[in-house]
Parts: sequence; C-alpha cells; structure tokens
Amino acid sequence: MEFISNTNNLILLALMLVSGSLLFAPNLQALIQGKSGVSPSIATQLINRNKANIIDIRRIEDFQVGHIARARHLAAEDLMASLPGLKLDKSAPLILVCDNGSKSSAFVSRIQREGFADVVCLDGGIKAWNLAGLPLVK
Repeated sequence: MEFISNTNNLILLALMLVSGSLLFAPNLQALIQGKSGVSPSIATQLINRNKANIIDIRRIEDFQVGHIARARHLAAEDLMASLPGLKLDKSAPLILVCDNGSKSSAFVSRIQREGFADVVCLDGGIKAWNLAGLPLVK
C-alpha cells in the first residue's frame, strides 16, 4: 500500500502508461485501418532480418538513378503479369516501392490474392527512404 500512496510513484506510473500508449498508438491505428504500409525503418528491419524481397515499380529511368539495394524493377503496368516470372518465395515478406507510396499501396491486396503471405508497401515511397537518410544504389 505504501507504493500506491506515494505521490512520486503514482506520477511515474502515470508517465509510464502515457508514454507506452503513445508509442503504441501508430501501430494501433494501422491495425484498425488495415493499413498495409511500413516506415523506412520497419522496411529496413524486414530486409535485414526477414530477407524481404523488394519490388520497385517506378519508371525504369527513376530506378536507374537510385534504388534500394537488392530491389528488382517491374513496371507498374506489368507488375501482375511479370510477378510469377520472378519465382519469389511467397512466404517471405514482399515490399513494394514507388515514388510516394500511393501507387504501390494499390497493388498490395492484388498481390496477396496471388498467394503472397506478407505484402506491404513502403509508406512515403522512395521519397521517405531518402528523407530517412537511407542509402540507394545505382
């Protein structure tokens, strides 16, 4: 009872609960909305830890200027037809990348229907990747 009656402990407990809920809030919103995008930092974790495949659907000229390491290029208009030819592991995460995240997000559910278990788009696209200071290869 002494722990609860101490004002300093109550303040610390309240601070801990508030900060914990603020850290979890962005994930909760994504769960509620069924959002299929990931931040550049989460994408980096998927690439490094889970060996995620990366498909860049920007124009070939933009891809050649700079792209995420190990990314493969498929034109957006040919994505669904060309995807089976890549022979990707359908159980590995798949990250779709475009300029700003809007084009790639439109393909997530379509690719999931093709049997890919974990398909996400890069929120903010390659622009967000650049803003996060992450490297590109040419």
